[in-house]
Amino acid sequence: MKSRSLLRAFSVAATAALAATAFAAVGAAPASATQSTLTILSTGDITSLNSGTSAGNTAYNARAVYPTGMGYTYYDDQTNLVMNTKFGKMSIAKNTPTLFSIKYTVVKNQKWSDGTPIDAVDLLLSHVIASDAYSKSAGLGDPSSETPAFDSVGYGGAYGSHVIGLPVLSADHYTLTVNYDQPMVDWQLLAPGPSPVHALELLAAKNNGKSYTVDDALAAKAAFLNDFTSKNTAQLQKMGDVWTNDYNLANINSNTNPLYLISNGGYKVVSKVDGDSMTLVKNSLYKSGPTFVVTKAPVSTIVFKVIQDNTAAVQALQNHNIDIYTNTLPKAADKITLSGLSGVTVQTSVGGSYSILGLRTGALSDGDVPTGPFAGNSKKAKDLRHAFLLALPRAQFVANLVAPVDPSASTLDTDFAFRGTTNYNSITSASGTAEYSVGSQADRTARALALVQKYYPTADADTSKVTVHMLHAGTSSLRNSMAALIVAEEKKAGFNIVNYGSADMFSDSDGGNDGVPDFYDPQYDVSFHGFSITAVTQGTATAEYQSDGGNNEWGWANSKVDVYSDKLQSDVLTDAQILTYRTAIAKIAHDNYWGLPLYQNPTLTAYNSAVANVKPEPIGYDVVWNFWQWHF
Repeated sequence: MKSRSLLRAFSVAATAALAATAFAAVGAAPASATQSTLTILSTGDITSLNSGTSAGNTAYNARAVYPTGMGYTYYDDQTNLVMNTKFGKMSIAKNTPTLFSIKYTVVKNQKWSDGTPIDAVDLLLSHVIASDAYSKSAGLGDPSSETPAFDSVGYGGAYGSHVIGLPVLSADHYTLTVNYDQPMVDWQLLAPGPSPVHALELLAAKNNGKSYTVDDALAAKAAFLNDFTSKNTAQLQKMGDVWTNDYNLANINSNTNPLYLISNGGYKVVSKVDGDSMTLVKNSLYKSGPTFVVTKAPVSTIVFKVIQDNTAAVQALQNHNIDIYTNTLPKAADKITLSGLSGVTVQTSVGGSYSILGLRTGALSDGDVPTGPFAGNSKKAKDLRHAFLLALPRAQFVANLVAPVDPSASTLDTDFAFRGTTNYNSITSASGTAEYSVGSQADRTARALALVQKYYPTADADTSKVTVHMLHAGTSSLRNSMAALIVAEEKKAGFNIVNYGSADMFSDSDGGNDGVPDFYDPQYDVSFHGFSITAVTQGTATAEYQSDGGNNEWGWANSKVDVYSDKLQSDVLTDAQILTYRTAIAKIAHDNYWGLPLYQNPTLTAYNSAVANVKPEPIGYDVVWNFWQWHF
């Protein structure tokens, strides 16, 4: 199933998700000597404690729950993949052309926040939510053609394509061995994430969470192991319903079932107010990750404050209502204003976030079939797609909106390599995407109009003949400015754009096709938004282009792309092979005129200078990755 999130994660592994107005230069209020609460801006609503579902897979959710879960690895601010040996260790047990085995060991004496011991049984849910074969054989649904009981974004990846049978549990339940049918690239990223599986069993049994003991939890964990091994369809379906739907909690308070709030991370969730904030406090039983820095003013409470209006967010930092501001869609006025605040540290960086525009060509996995001008593979549909991309004012986006924040910014012609890397020029020149950077925008728009006039001879800048429905995030002033530029330039090429600025384009806010635009409705013909790379992988960007890719929101489908994507996601390849397959996919995408990357997003981070060890990372969870190092 497709994942829908404003800044999407490129998932290559089985992941368990339980794992502008200017202001005067007035300084932020200084932190008091006893301050222990750190408040972090969330520019989008936190809608779920489970970011592994189709509905919950947003960067806002993943970032907010990150401090509540620790597994085998994490990325630091230098993009190094760090092995978290406090949780466990992994090693290759066998490496042959047809059998590749990885052994995962869990360090003993760890506990979930409710006191239940953590062991390798807690790793098994990762197999359920990433193995297509298991989902089908257990009667939970075929993820490639229907919504399965566990509506996970982990299906359709390298893990599900190559895992053999069930993971093998050791006699003492602290080691899990996973077998694959070939050597796997990026094998460290395939590590299963821990989940409190006893909670799923208890929740499926309607336990209120206030009357169970550790012995009850251990019995529930044993029941999960039995249900997993025997493929108990009825019980697994109940747990799938809990996992998919019940963690989407609008509000959390003292009446909330505590089974939903179990953590093995440094913090645990204690409250949430819909559309406003979520509060986490320290987990006293935390032993699964790096040790907290011991200081006189540690951070005992984290608050994620939801402020979708950027002007209000800047004001909140100025007034010390938040301590950390981060924005991947900043405008020049934001940087000027923030840089003028005393007591505030400002950083501008470019990392793994980038913007992309795609044209809707085919059906999505949820069955929506587009009927717009870009749908299908006819000569007319391809010519109109080509015309739209030619008239797309990408250089104007950069010059007017991005360069004032990051003077080094430029357009991006492929998302398989960033500018300045060895392979960027090779891919763009061989794929053909370089044509969108040749000549002036006026020249390209004139070419676009000529293509439209093949089918609509009377089309011109004053007579738009092709109606296109465009979807974007309407809560972002930057996105609204981009949309205005698109509407104006595409009109010159004969396109009439019906512009949908959605308050939440990645949530099924209307419950179906009632005319409110989001990614669950069939009305849109074009959309643009951001992607965020959360891992450095050989298969980077493939999830956008393969037909069942978790990031393919436009119905793009090509059998060769699927083959090349699988090789990049799974096979151990030479540098030359990697370049060949990436270039081949980029060329197919260009030849079909599916869409275009726009530019790398600059990230603007500003924070209360009294907070120590704020170190934004270029990929992953930005400022949240090193919560154990924070203090005042």
